[in-house]
Amino acid sequence: MKRFFARYHSLEKQLFSLLVIALLIVFSAFWWFLQSAMHSITEDYLLTRLSHDADNIERNLTYESGEWSLNLEGISAIYSSLYSGHYFVVITPQQRFYSPSLDKYPLYAKRLGIQSYNLDMDAKKTVHYEAPGPVEELVLIYRVELNKQGQPIQIYVAEDLSLIQNMLVKFDVFFSVLTLLTLVSLYFLLRWLLQRTFRQLRPLEEELRAFQLGHKINLTPESYPLEVRSLIEGLNLALAQSSLQFEKSRQLNGNLSHSLKTPLNLIFQLIDAPELQAFPKLKAQLQSQSNAILNLIERELKMDRIASHQSIVAIPFITLWQDLQSTFEQLYRDKNIQFITDISECDLLNMEKEDAFELLGNLIDNACKWCDGQVYISFKDNRLVIEDNGVGATDAQLKYLEDRGYRTDETKPGHGIGLSIVKGIVAAYQAKLSFSRSEHGGLKVTVHFSERS
Repeated sequence: MKRFFARYHSLEKQLFSLLVIALLIVFSAFWWFLQSAMHSITEDYLLTRLSHDADNIERNLTYESGEWSLNLEGISAIYSSLYSGHYFVVITPQQRFYSPSLDKYPLYAKRLGIQSYNLDMDAKKTVHYEAPGPVEELVLIYRVELNKQGQPIQIYVAEDLSLIQNMLVKFDVFFSVLTLLTLVSLYFLLRWLLQRTFRQLRPLEEELRAFQLGHKINLTPESYPLEVRSLIEGLNLALAQSSLQFEKSRQLNGNLSHSLKTPLNLIFQLIDAPELQAFPKLKAQLQSQSNAILNLIERELKMDRIASHQSIVAIPFITLWQDLQSTFEQLYRDKNIQFITDISECDLLNMEKEDAFELLGNLIDNACKWCDGQVYISFKDNRLVIEDNGVGATDAQLKYLEDRGYRTDETKPGHGIGLSIVKGIVAAYQAKLSFSRSEHGGLKVTVHFSERS
């Protein structure tokens, strides 16, 4: 059982599977019980009727002057119609009486094996069984063995089973179809009910996704089913503690970065001291390493600001581009760049304005730097695409851009696009960054934002 449920990590699927299995077991047991009951009741009804007919035949059987006689007029007329489906045979030590409907057909006489005793008449023994009839495939035979006038008498009463069996088959088919339709209906009803029930938890998933993106959230236990309210309360407590710890860590990180600037400024002053002028090589090394430390501090402070965004208001993308367009037209005035855009006024970017300028500035600046007069900018369905028509990047360079992490190296050939800043912003907003060749010849940079970034 554990292995079975190990494949279904979804609670909804586990409950649905259990309910379906339970329904199959219950309906199978109910179907078997009803079928058995119907067949048993039908057989009991037939045996009761045959028993009454046997008693009637016994009453019309008389013994006079050493001979047995049977009064057919006192017996139901159905036994007088040829092959009517109702037959009897009476066997005495001296004679045999056949119903006119039987036309002296020898009914299968079965020896009394398992005997059932009538409590009112201890001398009477009965048994019933099925056997071929004169024209029917099967008849139900009710046999009675008794003592009358000191002589053993055997009475066989039979009735055609074909009509009853046809009715039972129709009932079986009808009930099976009805059961199957009920099961199918309950299957889809249970599926709909479970999906509707678990759909109430979807807002929780959306809230947690918003928390991952840095939004402040406050889960209201009363908005969720009673069974999960204690879980929501515990989750609220855990989220509050996590937010507090994150805020403290961010502040400590910012404080540390600011604290390092003071001794670093002192190092810069020492580098400019006259005593180091005689050691130009040492001064250059100290200058290089100090600048590297300063760049790391500045980057951490920038990432700290990005990570601290709490509430984001969607910005029309077209306004961001309009603010940046004039800047790039001035910067690359000598290249006379043509900007080809595919931007709608209703397209919104869920980012802080400063982060958006930082991201777009780096990407568009790179495209302008390497283009051959044309830059393509598109923003549709939270998908930003920036391309140029320059020489592009080789497969090795594309792989290098994907794999080299958060470092920027603009001194080497290739597309230096400020990866440390771009990838940091992209990671902070849970977006996806990819590089590929553009159909226009240059580099194609794609940033796919999540729906709630």
